[in-house]
Amino acid sequence: MSVVPAIRSKYGFYRKLLREHKYVLRDTVDVVKLAGNPTFLEGKTFVSHIDLDAEITLAIRVKSNDHDFFRFELRCHELSDEPFFQFQSDGCTHRNADESIPLAQQRITTPHFSQYNQQGTNFTYKMEEATAEINHSMVYFCQEAKLNLRDDEFPVIRVLPNALPLHVTQKDPNSTVLFL
Repeated sequence: MSVVPAIRSKYGFYRKLLREHKYVLRDTVDVVKLAGNPTFLEGKTFVSHIDLDAEITLAIRVKSNDHDFFRFELRCHELSDEPFFQFQSDGCTHRNADESIPLAQQRITTPHFSQYNQQGTNFTYKMEEATAEINHSMVYFCQEAKLNLRDDEFPVIRVLPNALPLHVTQKDPNSTVLFL
């Protein structure tokens, strides 16, 4: 069970961060290779809160060898180094270790969203409409996080915008070919 003491002690601030409207400051977020991180591509942009003067960032991480594996994270370093809200398209199943929830319902597979409760404990909930397309997932993330550009528009994500437009996945393109 993951507990973040800073979120527990500043829960009012956390709720305000999460529940009130925020604006992404760029129309397009380019996800590119970063030096020193061969595993993930990354793009970042600043976010403005409607009521708070806190530095908030939106980070988008895409696995270098599987572009269907991505995550979106909202961070506010004034609150904690941990993301205060995130989305994961793929990866490990999360367990909400809460005894008030039946054991069968504690297991949350991807894609899912993660946030924190009043005790500072991370809890995860399933994304209702699963989609592997990064820009469709961004729309759902923005709706959940009360985040947009302006007039209900959402940022566009471009993965490796200066590279050839090849979609990279872990799926073997030769899996249906019978070699003699």
